[in-house]
Amino acid sequence: MLRSVRIVANRSRLAFVRGYSVQPSKSLKSNTIQSIREKYLLQSPITVSTAHDYITSSWAHAANCDMILVGDSLAMTTLGYESTTDISFEEFKYHVRSVCRASGPSMVIVDMPFGTFESSIQTGIANAIDIMKLSNKVASVKVEVGPHTRDRYTLRFINELCSRGIPVIGHCGLTPQRVHSLGGFKVQGNKNIEDIKVLCETAAKLEEAGCWALLLECIPHKVASYITASRSVPTIGIGAGPSCSGQVLVISDMLGMREGSMPRFVKQYGNMRAHANESLSEYVKDVQEKRFPDKELHTFKIKEDLWKSFLENVNKNKNNH
Repeated sequence: MLRSVRIVANRSRLAFVRGYSVQPSKSLKSNTIQSIREKYLLQSPITVSTAHDYITSSWAHAANCDMILVGDSLAMTTLGYESTTDISFEEFKYHVRSVCRASGPSMVIVDMPFGTFESSIQTGIANAIDIMKLSNKVASVKVEVGPHTRDRYTLRFINELCSRGIPVIGHCGLTPQRVHSLGGFKVQGNKNIEDIKVLCETAAKLEEAGCWALLLECIPHKVASYITASRSVPTIGIGAGPSCSGQVLVISDMLGMREGSMPRFVKQYGNMRAHANESLSEYVKDVQEKRFPDKELHTFKIKEDLWKSFLENVNKNKNNH
């Protein structure tokens, strides 16, 4: 007993000398891959929103989304590029860091943008490690993969990541990074039996490679339902119907933050662009018509005696000159 007390006392003394707290610091509890897995096993729908900066990340946390995806789609939806392939890796990492500065329960997952893994597996591994080290809030990378009959390389790459303990979500179906080889932004797995078969086999091979979850984009809902029932990992759908384990939407689409037509699979939950335009127009009009700033509401006061002393001082200096 005395030996135990002495050990504890020594540990406490050492912690004090080093400047460490004996008690671990308390922080906001965030979702983990294990907690997402538990939701999946309970068949509780998983919610995912994209975010592209600190503000949108804060919104997703406040809404208690299970996961935040920093997707390279932000190149088009947020930064005005014509394609997801246009954004540089450094620019993308800037946005990942911004997203990760927000605190809350949502687990952060991050795309591997085009060009970060295609040149070689070793380059891809180094870039995946770079992404994971951007913040301790980054829990997983997401990798787009083509049909397994044509894209054996990416499956090998994913296998290498998983074998090194880097968590991966495999993304199949419509893969925007391969939009040219797919012939455009089109539904996948809806033309013939062979296409459906290959898509289902690709999902199976992603699980075999070690992916802890699958993202299914723009595929018929019956195909997505079949894949979800056939696999033992969560499926996150975008344009893949209600049978997936969870859903993801691009935040600028669902909140109506930009102009233009929305994809069929998007449900718009707000019209922030219209509200912003209206609010800014009102501001411009108020300034032009001198309603803002209001002297009583928006300005700061100074004591009269101080102001009087200042004016007297100014006049005195003028007279001296």
